[in-house]
Amino acid sequence: MDILKEIEQQVNSIKKVDSSTYLDSIFTHIDRAEFYYLQGKTDTNYFNDVIYRSNQAYEGALKESYKVLADKTQDEVIKKTPNDIEKFFETNNVFRDRVLQLFKNYRQEWRNKSTHDYKLFFDENEAFIAMTSVTSFVHLLLKQIQEKIAFNTQQKKLEEEKEIAARIKKIAIAKDKKPADKLVDMIIEFSKQNSQQIFENTQNIREVEIMGLFHAYIESAGKSITTQREPKFNVGSRDIRPDFLIEIDEDPIILEFKRMKAMGSHMQNTINQVLIYMQAANTFSGIIYYANFNEPNPEPKVTKTAVMLNDKNYEITTVTT
Repeated sequence: MDILKEIEQQVNSIKKVDSSTYLDSIFTHIDRAEFYYLQGKTDTNYFNDVIYRSNQAYEGALKESYKVLADKTQDEVIKKTPNDIEKFFETNNVFRDRVLQLFKNYRQEWRNKSTHDYKLFFDENEAFIAMTSVTSFVHLLLKQIQEKIAFNTQQKKLEEEKEIAARIKKIAIAKDKKPADKLVDMIIEFSKQNSQQIFENTQNIREVEIMGLFHAYIESAGKSITTQREPKFNVGSRDIRPDFLIEIDEDPIILEFKRMKAMGSHMQNTINQVLIYMQAANTFSGIIYYANFNEPNPEPKVTKTAVMLNDKNYEITTVTT
């Protein structure tokens, strides 16, 4: 995987819907950091330049994320120092767990040290770790930004098209259906409303962007539904994070998104994965949404799988569009 190419694609995708002076600079600084790293093979002084370029990419990413994730204007961003923005993200629950971990690690291990001690000289190993650390941080942060932009776009659409939001609320408060079946109906309605747009951009739209669209869509149902994005559960010695935990009529439901052209054995693997999430969340309803959109108006396919495990009954519903 060419992570630099991946970041370039993310930047280009965001630029189509969000004008920003920071996006191109983020990519440029990472690109130059990689160039200087290669130059360091013949002149070790270049390894310091890798760190400084990585710091510039880090600061650019912070400013872009402050603008999008904190809903700030360009003027508001300009008035803040990188330190101000760091403090904001430290004290506000904005970054996802994985992004937050990378943010704290890069700030502590690389930015703080290189900013405050000009006598430091870095070797090849340190340059490599700093460069890969900042690219990991930027890549996951840009994914969160892509999702937030999609969320905002859908939210604005639903504010203007009241009848769509009304249909979602009607499904949410229906008295004759189980909570999981309501969520399936919402997924199908979401597919109807967004299939043409997603199909036309299928080569460029990412899974996280579809999740952003869906997240805004389901939140328009109001207080009858609560939504958690990537809730964390502990299983043994590791943390796991399903895509969504959605509560309808006080019944929690795991929802996992997938996009894949070939299903095959992946389906059973995903069922096993969702089953682990359900056990960790102590819920008995799970939904897997294959948001493929391989045609402009896909006919939704719904299947249910019953699983008995440790004398408990679990039901996993698969929805494919």
